[in-house]
Amino acid sequence: MEFWKKYGVSAGFLGCLFLGCAASFLMPDREFSQTENRYLQQKPEFSWEGLLDGSYGKAYEAYLGDQFPLRDRFVELKTGAERLLGKEDVNGVYFGKDGYLLEKFDREDLETEQMEKNLEQLAAFLETESCRLGEGRVRALLVPSASWILQEKLPFLAAPYDQGEITDRLAGLLGGDSLLVDGETALSEHREEEIYYRTDHHWTMLGAYEGYRAWALSMGFVSWEREDFERETVSRDFYGTVQAKVNWKTEPDRMERWTPGRRMEYRVFYDGSGESAEGMYTDSALDTRDKYRFYLDGNHGLTEIRTEGAADGDGKETGSGRRLCVIKDSYANSFVPFAVNHYETTFVLDLRYFNGNLGEFLEQEKITDILVLYRIPGFAAEESIWKLGRAVSYEYGTPVAKEENL
Repeated sequence: MEFWKKYGVSAGFLGCLFLGCAASFLMPDREFSQTENRYLQQKPEFSWEGLLDGSYGKAYEAYLGDQFPLRDRFVELKTGAERLLGKEDVNGVYFGKDGYLLEKFDREDLETEQMEKNLEQLAAFLETESCRLGEGRVRALLVPSASWILQEKLPFLAAPYDQGEITDRLAGLLGGDSLLVDGETALSEHREEEIYYRTDHHWTMLGAYEGYRAWALSMGFVSWEREDFERETVSRDFYGTVQAKVNWKTEPDRMERWTPGRRMEYRVFYDGSGESAEGMYTDSALDTRDKYRFYLDGNHGLTEIRTEGAADGDGKETGSGRRLCVIKDSYANSFVPFAVNHYETTFVLDLRYFNGNLGEFLEQEKITDILVLYRIPGFAAEESIWKLGRAVSYEYGTPVAKEENL
C-alpha cells in the first residue's frame, strides 16, 4: 500500500505508456492523419550507419509518436493538462486572443543552415531571371506567419521572432529590395481584418488579396478593387492544421470564394492533364477535413490556367501573350485566383512535386513574368529550393528579348 501511495501516479503513467507501445506493435500503421492533414512517419529501416549517426533513433522516435494508439485523444488530454497549469503555448502553438491559435517560431527554428542555403539559391535565381526577362518581370513575396503580423493577439510576454529579418537578409544578398514585394507592410496595414485563419497557418482570401495588391503595385499593375469581386462564404466549419497540433476545440473558421464581377473564363489543367477542371475552386473539398484544398485543388506539381478576358493594368484586353509562372507553396493557392486575371496563361509550380528542369520549362513555355511566393517559416525549412539553383545553371538557348515582353 505504501508503494502505491508513493509511486502510484508514476507507475500508472509508465503502465499506460507500456500498453500503448505494445498496442502500437499489434495495430496496423496509419499512413495519413485526417485530423492533422499530413502523412505519418512509417517504421524506419534499420541500418548501423543510421544507428551510429542518430538518424535512426530520431526517425524511430517520430514513428512511435505518430503511430501511438489513440494519439489524437492523448494530444487533447495533454493540451488540456498544460492549459490547466497556465501555459499559453502548447506543442508550438500560442493560445491567443479572440480564439486565435498561432504557431510559435523562435530564432533557432528559422535561422538554420537550410534557410541560408535557400536564401542564396533564391537570390541567385531572382538576379538571373531578372537579367534575362528584363526589369519589372521578376518578384519574390515571402509572407510572414500570423504570429508576427498579429502580435496584438499573442499572450502577454510572448516574444515572436522577427521574420522580417529573413527578408532583410535576402535584400542584402540582392543588393537592394527592388525584386521583393513588401508583404509585411501590406498585411500589417490590415491586421484588424480577417487576413489569417484562427485555426490554420494560411492567410485567408482577404489576406491573399492584400498580398496580391502589394505584388501588383510592385509590378506596375493597377490591381482590381475588392468591389470588383463577388464574395461568397462557402464554409463556416473549417478547422486547420494549427488546431490539429493541439486538438483543442475552438470556434471554426469561415472560408470564402471570390469571383470576378466581370465575365471571365478559366481553363485549368492539373499535372499535364488534357482535361480541364471546373474552375479554380474544388467544391468537393468542402466535404472533407482538408477544406483548404478548395483553393486550386491543393498542391500539384504543375498547374496551367488559361484566362479568357485577361486584362492589363488599365483594364483593357491584353492580347500581349504575357505568361506568368508562380513558384510556390500552398500560400499561393488562394493568391492565384487574383493574379490570373492579368495574364493569358499562368503556370503554378510546386517544387516539392515538380520534377522537371525548371530552366528548360521557363524557356520552352516562353514565360515572361515570374513570382516566387512562400510563407517565411515554410521557405526556411523547404528542401526543394535547390531546384532554383539548377535553373540558374541552365544554359538558355535564346534569351527572351525585352521588347517581346512589352
